[in-house]
Amino acid sequence: MPRIPDEALESVVYLYPSEAAAEDGEQIGGTGFLIGIPIPYIQNAPAHLRCVVTNAHIVDAGSMVVRANTTDGAMTTIPLDGAEWFRHPEGDDIAICPIGLDNQRHKYKLIHPNMFLRKEIIAMLDIGPGDDVFIVGRFINREGKQKNMPSVRFGNIAQMPGDPLILEGGKEQECFLVEGRSIPGFSGAPVFVQIIPEPPNFPEFPPDLKQYEPKPPTNRPKMTFKAGPFLMGIDFCHLFNKDRVISDETGRPTNDCHVRSNTGMMGVIPMWRIMDVIDNPKMKKLRDQLEQDVKKIRTSQVNLDTAGEVPPPANAVNPKHREDFNSLLDAAVKKPEQED
Repeated sequence: MPRIPDEALESVVYLYPSEAAAEDGEQIGGTGFLIGIPIPYIQNAPAHLRCVVTNAHIVDAGSMVVRANTTDGAMTTIPLDGAEWFRHPEGDDIAICPIGLDNQRHKYKLIHPNMFLRKEIIAMLDIGPGDDVFIVGRFINREGKQKNMPSVRFGNIAQMPGDPLILEGGKEQECFLVEGRSIPGFSGAPVFVQIIPEPPNFPEFPPDLKQYEPKPPTNRPKMTFKAGPFLMGIDFCHLFNKDRVISDETGRPTNDCHVRSNTGMMGVIPMWRIMDVIDNPKMKKLRDQLEQDVKKIRTSQVNLDTAGEVPPPANAVNPKHREDFNSLLDAAVKKPEQED
């Protein structure tokens, strides 16, 4: 596996149930990651809506305080318990919330749409079982006290989405299966797939073994360059076995006791299911409103930076430009008032 890019490492944040728990680094909560949604949704967009993505079950358990790193090498907390979290219309274990971040204070990277794994990319690169995967998340035994220190776990695609995984309660979930040794704390972590380039030349088989020369195992084009990493989806569960308990007295399994053992298989909700949340009517309404607001700012003859993560410094044309742009993001993370 090549060196993990900073975009993957620095996009990860931690979630806790309270600011005190975040500051103390308590072993509760989960992982989240940051994405940038173009406003408008085009290439080279003038701005991006920054959002944190995590599992709905983490939010439902009360962990809505984000702990992020700062540019001075420390960490800070961002409470989102008063914000609106957008959910999947079919109940997938996904929650997304806009978040206000400042490049002058917060140290972070955004995962942009050019890293999102789409079905077209899967078909083009013939991505499938065996391809390399890495997961960036919160290893609660060594998560970092003074600042977030995400850990990387590695694995391989074990099974492509097909028959849905049946969850407790009967919910059906479209997902990848990844042998990635997921453990508690990694729930909500981003999962990436990366295609490694092939060696330039394979050694020739001895003449007497030519008849056994294997054929290419897939329809993948010969890769002379690294492809990815692509954001494959979000870690939402790890699968367990129920192992029966052996009685010390009889040496036989007991009938009413068992223990759970981690199979090493984790469930990954595909990126296109996350896109369902980004494109749902409520979030699209927010994006459309931000697009109109950005147009108003641009008509004041102030250009937003092409990176879109923060506006340029205030200038003589519009001395409050930074405040104007940040106010849009602040408004985005506030929960709207309930309609009568």
